[in-house]
Amino acid sequence: MRASFDPQAGYLVTAAADFINFSDRTFTDFYQPVLGPVAFSLFYALRSQLIAAPTLADRRLQSTLLVQVNAGQSQLSEGLRRLEGMGIVSTYFQHDAQGDLYVYELQSTLTPDKFLNDNLLSVLLLEAIGEQAFDRLVKRAHRYRLTSDRAHLKNISHHFLDTYQVDQRELVNVPAVVKKAQVITTTTPTHSLVATSTDFDWKTLLTLLKSQPVARDDLAAHRELIEVEHQLYGIDEPTMARQIQGALDLATNHFDAQKFKRQVAAKYKRVAAPTVTPRKQIPTDDKQLTNKDRQLLKSTDNYAPVAFLQALKEQTGGYVTAGERNVLTRLIQDGSLPSSVINVLSWYVIADLGNATLKGNFVDAIANDWLRAGVHDGASALIQLKKFNQDRQQSPVKRSAGKRSYRRMEVRETMPDWSKQDEATRTKKASASALAKARARQANNRKGR
Repeated sequence: MRASFDPQAGYLVTAAADFINFSDRTFTDFYQPVLGPVAFSLFYALRSQLIAAPTLADRRLQSTLLVQVNAGQSQLSEGLRRLEGMGIVSTYFQHDAQGDLYVYELQSTLTPDKFLNDNLLSVLLLEAIGEQAFDRLVKRAHRYRLTSDRAHLKNISHHFLDTYQVDQRELVNVPAVVKKAQVITTTTPTHSLVATSTDFDWKTLLTLLKSQPVARDDLAAHRELIEVEHQLYGIDEPTMARQIQGALDLATNHFDAQKFKRQVAAKYKRVAAPTVTPRKQIPTDDKQLTNKDRQLLKSTDNYAPVAFLQALKEQTGGYVTAGERNVLTRLIQDGSLPSSVINVLSWYVIADLGNATLKGNFVDAIANDWLRAGVHDGASALIQLKKFNQDRQQSPVKRSAGKRSYRRMEVRETMPDWSKQDEATRTKKASASALAKARARQANNRKGR
């Protein structure tokens, strides 16, 4: 994984075979609200560099992208990360005699229907633009579909071989020119946006829904969606069962996925955090942890990341932005850090450092540092923070410009001089001569008025 955007590295832009199907309208309406302005501009900057039959000799310096997008290195690094996460850019790397080289392969947009049926993408879009705008996009994507009941319609279309005749010998011995085309044309692997392996108890969910008129096939077909919502918001099995019941079509008893997404997004934008059974035991015998640390760890273990950040924002003032939800979603999707560690990270950035929002690059710098240090739960995250602050106090080193670091901000007040005196000096009684001088000064002040 690259550390940051390197202006001195070379780059080339290529495109996948299906890039011919790219839709600017779909990219603007469906992708841009989730990507943000910098990633959106970066994509079109990359697309402007497409040339026919590119070779390694056509490489250019990445510094030209900084000028074209008019953004800094950290902004472009985050923008590129967003494009990769959305599956719209695939990045390849090699080091050769001319230095580092990045090859950016542009991917085609999904169709609106496929985008809406992708659980993670549609959930992120719903959170970014709101329910009304989301419904407008759904209606526009399906505007040419038959609105009447099509249950009695039968597909009587002719099959391929009913219409076209192909020489069977050509199918057995495929012509050389066709074989050559098949070798050149490679199928782009499906871009997985989220791991579906979670700790969600499906047996419990099915037991809770046993008496409800919901088809098991519906739940199986939408298992990924249910797991995404569980990972993102920490929804437990009983709560999930209620959400599923609320998303049933009353006429058919089928599960309505779009209604379910809207319902969950509306409920968990501002909601008290659900209680989840802690997954790890807090090491109470560790002398490095104070009582306050242990109190914090109880909260980080019992809250889902989005709910925990919402609770922090309600205490410090503010709200969870769409960008912050994307940052948390990416951390959850990566799966390298458990929820308790993500919550400690949120607490450190928002409550301890006093930042207004979670910034992607800053959060990634801390997360990568913790992964290298072997942080695996909330307790080890707090211990790593303490170690970092101790090391920094013992051996302060001036950091070079542009090098990432995170630090604890300390607020110090200038105390009045009298507060620095010892107790005996502050409580010592004045002498008779000192009192006489003080009365004389008061008398003179009254005469001068």
